[in-house]
Formats: sequence, C-alpha cells, structure tokens
Amino acid sequence: MRILVVDDEPGMRQGVVRALKGFTVHMHDLNDDVGFEIDQASSGEEALAKIATTQPDILLIDHKLPGISGLDVLEKIATRHENMLTVMITAYASLDTAISATKKGAYDFLAKPFTPERAGFF
Repeated sequence: MRILVVDDEPGMRQGVVRALKGFTVHMHDLNDDVGFEIDQASSGEEALAKIATTQPDILLIDHKLPGISGLDVLEKIATRHENMLTVMITAYASLDTAISATKKGAYDFLAKPFTPERAGFF
C-alpha cells in the first residue's frame, strides 16, 4: 500500500515512516500480508503534485501547511480520488476543523501528537 505523509514538520513525517517501517497487515481477502511504501511531502502543493503522478492508497495530511492548507488539498482532490483513504492530522484540533475535513472527504481526524496505537497503526 502506498502512503503519502504530508506535514511541514520533518519529525512528524519521519515518525510515521519509523512506525510503519517493516510493518505488515494481513489482508484476509487477498490471503496475503501487505507492507507499506511511504512517500513524504512538506506542503500542500507538493502533495497535489505527488498525488497527480502516483495516487497513494492512504493520505495522512496535516491541516496547517505552508501555502495551501490540508483542507484546501482535500477540496481539490475530493472529486478525483474516491479510492484514497484520507486522515487529517493536526495540532490545531477543533470540532469545526474535524467537520470540515470529513465533509471534504477525510475518513478520520487525529489530533497531534498521537501514538501509533492511537492512530490505529498497531
């Protein structure tokens, strides 16, 4: 599975990479273990460029980014990427932001900081 981690904080991106490195999930429908190929972007614009060339299966995106926000990215990709699972991550968690993110296609919303267990990685 391809994961794109979009966050302007290198430590957050690297944390996700470390948490998922070598981790596999057993897919019962496929009767196989699936690993993760992780790509990173530090801005919304970079994320859009990467999504346009190689759509990830999972998008983990920060709300506050330099340039366009994570919500702006969700809005731009909402109609084109129906099969991509999107999770918004942010240190600026609010009910309004969570509602906006889910209305724009986010599957879930995580407040930073979070642990791999809380994020459902393990």
